[in-house]
Amino acid sequence: MKKIFVLPVLLFFITACFETDKNPVRELSPLYIGSGKKQIAFNVETALSNDEMATGLMYRKSMPEENGMIFVFPSPRNTAFWMKNTYIPLDMIFIDENNKISGIVENVPPLSEDLVYSPAKTKAVLELNAGTAKAKNLRKGLIVRHNKLNNL
Repeated sequence: MKKIFVLPVLLFFITACFETDKNPVRELSPLYIGSGKKQIAFNVETALSNDEMATGLMYRKSMPEENGMIFVFPSPRNTAFWMKNTYIPLDMIFIDENNKISGIVENVPPLSEDLVYSPAKTKAVLELNAGTAKAKNLRKGLIVRHNKLNNL
């Protein structure tokens, strides 16, 4: 009886380890939203290449509260994201060509293949743990500063 239970548990942990290896954490850089005393700081991974963007936060089982990932496009565009192979529920913050938040989609469910569309042409998308946008009072119009947005 114990052997029957141990084998599935062992297989689960082995699979989880290999999935994490598929997408290791990249170098973190600072990102700031807002200004003055109400400025909010995050540590983000940056996705610039097509491969980095396609992989995003896939296969990750967790992410520290103050971390996120920013996807920076070479030029503003309409975008669509999905959560395939992404186990972490996320908030998606859309950033326009003026580095302002143009839209927020909260609590995008993990593993969903439904597309989440940008509200307008988007220069970048910031993914944070679900609930962060509400907890930090993020809203349209706030300025986002990051070294890849050319405004730090």
